[in-house]
Amino acid sequence: MSTIKNNLGWNVLLTVSGYIFPLLTFPYITRVLGAGNLGLANFALSVVDYAILFSTLGLGSIGFRYIPQCNDNIEQRNHVFNHLVTLHLILSICILIIYTLCIFLIPQLYEHKLLYFVGVSKIIMNVFLVEWLFQGMQDFRYITIRTLVIRLLYVIAIFLCVRKSEDYDIYFYLTIAQVVVNAIVNWRYTRKYVTFKLSIRGCRSYLFPVFSMGINRILFSFYSSFNIIYLGIKCADANVGYFVTATRLYGIFLSLLTAYNGVFVPYLNSLYGKGDMQNFKHYISYSFSIVAILSIPIGLGGIVLAPEIIRLIAGEGYEPAILPFRIVMIQMLFVSAAQILENQILLSLKKFKEVLICTSISTLLAVIILFVFVPQYAEVASAYAVAIPHVIEAILLYYYARKALDFKFPGKDFLMSALLSIPLVLICLVAKKAAPNYIISLIVAVPSSVFLYFIMQCFIIKNEFIVSQWNRLPFKRKIGA
Repeated sequence: MSTIKNNLGWNVLLTVSGYIFPLLTFPYITRVLGAGNLGLANFALSVVDYAILFSTLGLGSIGFRYIPQCNDNIEQRNHVFNHLVTLHLILSICILIIYTLCIFLIPQLYEHKLLYFVGVSKIIMNVFLVEWLFQGMQDFRYITIRTLVIRLLYVIAIFLCVRKSEDYDIYFYLTIAQVVVNAIVNWRYTRKYVTFKLSIRGCRSYLFPVFSMGINRILFSFYSSFNIIYLGIKCADANVGYFVTATRLYGIFLSLLTAYNGVFVPYLNSLYGKGDMQNFKHYISYSFSIVAILSIPIGLGGIVLAPEIIRLIAGEGYEPAILPFRIVMIQMLFVSAAQILENQILLSLKKFKEVLICTSISTLLAVIILFVFVPQYAEVASAYAVAIPHVIEAILLYYYARKALDFKFPGKDFLMSALLSIPLVLICLVAKKAAPNYIISLIVAVPSSVFLYFIMQCFIIKNEFIVSQWNRLPFKRKIGA
């Protein structure tokens, strides 16, 4: 349990940094580049990421789960690592050939061909990123420290090098450079856990899970990369900028909420490998308690304060991002719960087929919404193409998870959190109405809501999870002693 707590602490720090650093750079980038050039750069990044999606498939998801199941067997760990990296290298070479042809054959790509050729470095170095190895080994201390240092360098570089709207290419290059530097550092650090040797023979045994999870990720990409690409093709660069602003901010809130997920998945796979299903179910319930307590107030707060949040982060001229932001914030509860159902339950139990069915159905719905409504409603339709399918997917995942595992769902916690969130909404509405400007509204609404919610959870209804975390605080232990 101490390992879980330490890893959770490191991962929370990592997640908070992922919240703070974008808040440092994103408002600056949106104002300097403008919606058009921001959309252009993010369109190019999405194309590169889409190529990486096909070159990676489900390698990261499989490695993330297979590595902890090796426990302390170094020979088995080397076997998994070597075959997955070799398979990744082969897939990347194949995708690079197709990617290069696309640059010359598609006018929109060829117009900015230098960006896409630089993007090749991200596709190649992604092979050596092997983040899944360190996650599987639960070395969150290394992941956090390395990420913090590189993110800090990235922030400094952004402020020093991106100075005018025409610097969208520099923004693109610096974003690509993050992955390149991470990959170089990671590959050197792999020596602590594995010894690499190119191993083509034996890769076949990993093909089914890798391609199965790969298809799932490709389908899921319709919520992210393809959504942006299709929006960029059918609408203006500014529409991409509005949508990226809305979903980027939503992603920050979601990552802060689900910091525990990356810690629990390798630990749960280790428990499953040992056959310890009692503790497995215990930590599933623990995860649901976190979601129940946090997702509803964060989602409702984001919806109510959307205009103020968008204006603070993105600045003037991004008002069209408000409605898409509200739309995607609606799904906060469903997405955070779906991550538990999919990553912690179904994939830990190797229910790849069931996950693929859920993703296929939700993706079909997303594609229909995109193709029918994006040409007319642009970023708003793209937001609906994210939110509605995610809700349907969460319902399907719950159905299959209950069939696979008899776990306790804390419905009472969700209901109580919803009731306790009502006063928070009222506080936000009053702050919006009474405050002289949007900054004062946020300064009053956010701390007041957080404080009131904590008091109600901890001292009025005495939520077991909140109380246990409160009692673990250093000053509480000191007072108790």
